[in-house]
Amino acid sequence: MGTTHAGIVEEKLSRRVRSRTRLGILWLLASGVLSVVGLQLRGPIVDQKVDPEGFVDGALSSRQPWAWALLLTSLVVQPFGWFALWGFVRETREERAGFWGTILSTAGNGFFLPTAGVIAFTSPAVGRLYRSGIPSALNIADDGITGRLSRPFLMGSAALLMVGSCLHGVVLWRSPKLPRWTAVPYVWHALALTFVAPRSYRAERSGGLALLVTSFAITRSVWRRPAV
Repeated sequence: MGTTHAGIVEEKLSRRVRSRTRLGILWLLASGVLSVVGLQLRGPIVDQKVDPEGFVDGALSSRQPWAWALLLTSLVVQPFGWFALWGFVRETREERAGFWGTILSTAGNGFFLPTAGVIAFTSPAVGRLYRSGIPSALNIADDGITGRLSRPFLMGSAALLMVGSCLHGVVLWRSPKLPRWTAVPYVWHALALTFVAPRSYRAERSGGLALLVTSFAITRSVWRRPAV
């Protein structure tokens, strides 16, 4: 009788874990969708020192609020997908890499949020001040991205995201429960969205697309083969 009861409890717990893992991994897919659409709306990154007019035009574009609303939301919900991925492989040899990949990637997103917030919330005001005859207002945007405090946060964020994505790449490559081919494009998405993004908008967009494609494949595998 006791054994039967214990089996029922274990089965209910397993179903609960399965449903929560499925729900969590959907946030990873959602972050891919939000990133692709947000990058398309935002347009290329413009250096305010090199092309101040181009920077102001982009900052005052009616698409910018929508773009940053999607991109910031992507940063917030993405860690839920990483935790679900770690939970999916927690009883396997890939658990350790999944755990540290999740921790470092989440920290990377956290360190990037202040910079993203500065760009999203202050750029329109900077653009309006510039157009009203105060060109020095561009220094506000510059300090928010490359200032003495902001630069370490930005570089630390990129480094943490790269290491975290490499660890997740190890999980994707080794785990028989996940599509192995996603490992390389998943790592590329982190590189494209961090170190490469200021240099190439095309590469940055390809990183968003890589995140979308790999997150779809990962989500599909998790839903087809739930964790025990």
